[in-house]
Amino acid sequence: MQDHILTIKTENDWNTLVLQNQKPVIVDFYADWCGPCKVLKPKLHALHEQSQGKWELAVLNVDIEELQKISSQYANQGIPAVYLFHKGQQISTFLGNNEAKAKEMASKAATL
Repeated sequence: MQDHILTIKTENDWNTLVLQNQKPVIVDFYADWCGPCKVLKPKLHALHEQSQGKWELAVLNVDIEELQKISSQYANQGIPAVYLFHKGQQISTFLGNNEAKAKEMASKAATL
């Protein structure tokens, strides 16, 4: 399962794997110490597995120092913060462990 997930570790990864990706990308901003993040993660992974490659799932650890600029821009109101991007444009977002919103976002991503 992990090999299908895009891991954002640098600003270059962010630009290449998210902003320049031709497929829709759902980005999960998380931290290892975040309880709700741990609960949401397998739900997002399951939705991604069911998507049949229609969209990408990317994960970004907000504790990576090099990514503080990106983290502060997108995860400044809390985590987990989940965003849908398509061709460099932010389409939608939600905060927290919200399975209904995750399903809604996955459905939207599959239609882009």
